[in-house]
Amino acid sequence: MKIKISNPIIKYLVSLTLILAFMLVPSLTASAFGDLWDSYEVPDTRQKPLVYDTADLLSDSEEAQLLEYFQSISKAHNCNVCVLTVDDYSGGIQDFTDDYFDYNGMGAEYGNSGVLFMIAMGDRSFCWCTDGIGNIAFTDYGKDKIIDEMMDDLSSGYYYNALKIYGDYADKYLQMYEEGTPYDIGARAPRSASDLAFGGLVCILIGLVVAIIPILIMKAQLNTVHMNASAQGYQSHKGINLTLHNDSYRTMRVTKTPIPRDNDSRGSGGGTTLHTSSSGHSHGGGHGHF
Repeated sequence: MKIKISNPIIKYLVSLTLILAFMLVPSLTASAFGDLWDSYEVPDTRQKPLVYDTADLLSDSEEAQLLEYFQSISKAHNCNVCVLTVDDYSGGIQDFTDDYFDYNGMGAEYGNSGVLFMIAMGDRSFCWCTDGIGNIAFTDYGKDKIIDEMMDDLSSGYYYNALKIYGDYADKYLQMYEEGTPYDIGARAPRSASDLAFGGLVCILIGLVVAIIPILIMKAQLNTVHMNASAQGYQSHKGINLTLHNDSYRTMRVTKTPIPRDNDSRGSGGGTTLHTSSSGHSHGGGHGHF
């Protein structure tokens, strides 16, 4: 059944009511999740701390340590490294993560440059959002590498350990970006200080073993050596046989095979896949479950 409204004043009031209702929908969505973001306008300053643990996955001391660590990384590389934990989210997880980043100005200090890692406990999922420098430094391949390293701790509930790994890799990735070689397909995996120290120790031990074994063998062989009174014991009684060989150069044939070259320096599937958020910003993303 259709309702026909003939009075122009009533039509105007109905239209105005519908417009106001649609305008209120984003605000209602945001308020349904507390103060995760206040409005759908991108602010000039950052509104939330770099570590915002609304799901209470961290102790107070763990949260304070991660906050101090992420602040130092962000300041060193002019790119905010952020974490958000929630119990639940509304709509698509990528849209939700992008909106949190944008409408809280999480990259405001550094020209909208940042990386955000979100953990949602309701469906045990995670999501990425990158912007500015973060879009280049955190490639799709690089983010997958971080998840591979974090997955055991995430699945086991060791969230502090997992987020510390995230911070370590963020520091390395941003450093590689500054050196002009962002971590991507074909690049050497970044190493932590502990990895380098362990590798150096292993190399030293291997060198010692390789050097000691031949010395021990030679020492054992020397135990059977006895002194001869004359030089006759060292002479060969078989005489000397000389064999003459002649080498004749006849011809030469050279075969050349061209080396195929890859025109795509990133390799197949490299780089960062970008999408546009509701604020109009271009973000790198990605999500999954643990």
